[in-house]
Amino acid sequence: MHSFLFISVAALIGILAPFSIDTYLPSFPAIEASLDISRELLTQSLSIYLLSFAIATLIWGPLSDRFGRQPIILVSLTGYFLASVLCALANDFQHLLLGRALQGIMAAGSLIASRAMVRDYFDSIEAQRAMALMMMLFSAAPAVAPIIGGYLEVNFGWRSVFVFLALYGLLLFCLVGLKVSETQLKGTTHSLHPKIVAQSYWLSLKHPTFLKIVLAQGCLMGGFFLYVAGSTSILYDHLHLGEQDFGQFFVPMVSGILLGSWVVHRFSHTLPAGKLLQIAFGVSVFAVSLNLFLQTSATPNIFSVMLPIALYAIGFSMANPSLSISGLDCFPEKRGLASAMQSLFQMGISGLVTALVLPFVHHSLFQMAFAQALLLALALLLCRQTNTEESEQ
Repeated sequence: MHSFLFISVAALIGILAPFSIDTYLPSFPAIEASLDISRELLTQSLSIYLLSFAIATLIWGPLSDRFGRQPIILVSLTGYFLASVLCALANDFQHLLLGRALQGIMAAGSLIASRAMVRDYFDSIEAQRAMALMMMLFSAAPAVAPIIGGYLEVNFGWRSVFVFLALYGLLLFCLVGLKVSETQLKGTTHSLHPKIVAQSYWLSLKHPTFLKIVLAQGCLMGGFFLYVAGSTSILYDHLHLGEQDFGQFFVPMVSGILLGSWVVHRFSHTLPAGKLLQIAFGVSVFAVSLNLFLQTSATPNIFSVMLPIALYAIGFSMANPSLSISGLDCFPEKRGLASAMQSLFQMGISGLVTALVLPFVHHSLFQMAFAQALLLALALLLCRQTNTEESEQ
């Protein structure tokens, strides 16, 4: 199996998550009118997706360690296809919410198994480069997804967005079934006995370095996702733009992800992971400081909003590969479980931010910037404690 083909398929699987999140954002007003619900209530369909995704990772991780990566991806993609069809056919908010929950559960399986696949296939440094390259390949997704969604909304209505997601899941199923072979070594499968699985998760939570790493990843992701989930309010309410203007919001964000990922891919052989992480946090601190300044001193426009978010995206995408590999390497024999815990904290914290923070801050660009700054401060504190513990050992 050619490594570039393997990375490309893994990246396409990774695209499923941002597509599931971003493609239907331009349809929010249409869904609100069609199902007679408020913006705050519809935003919970994002939260239920993220929280379902996060909780499901606890199941998919051990399953991928027990049965292998490829079977789990194929099963989860089948479920994702059916869940997307349910969303497309929903005639009330309850059925849409159920479909979104099932989408989150099923998307989690493919992402968990594909991340573990990458670490199976490559050694430590190459895995970091591979994950950076994956982020480069699928970094276009957050920009492309709302553009596709806006086109589908204008021309075919909001239900066509979920038909598109169903067909994309079907395409991935065919690619994985035909082009990707199993990467888990024979003889490395693990027991699914509930007691053993629970003990494994408990041990991961007791691992001081691993817990701080995944919490830091979750806080970084939460700061990023605050603006992804809040993009509808930012574009419609603060900037007074329309359904087909989401590219103006997501293209700068994606450009930042692309640049940060390229830096990691280019310099991971010449700069130690710790140095890259320091640079990443330096960029992120500058980004949130600039964001706070601009939201207190500038009239809201696309430039004043997107410049600091693009810079934050650079820092976020530089930090994530290093943190991901460090977390996976805490449990080299149970990477599926470690991958599950990483996704649990990343998606779980993002879901909590969407459900509990965004409804209270989306009306103010300054309050959104302040919430992002607090999340970054927590991530910095956690990583600093991790570095202190490692230096003392």
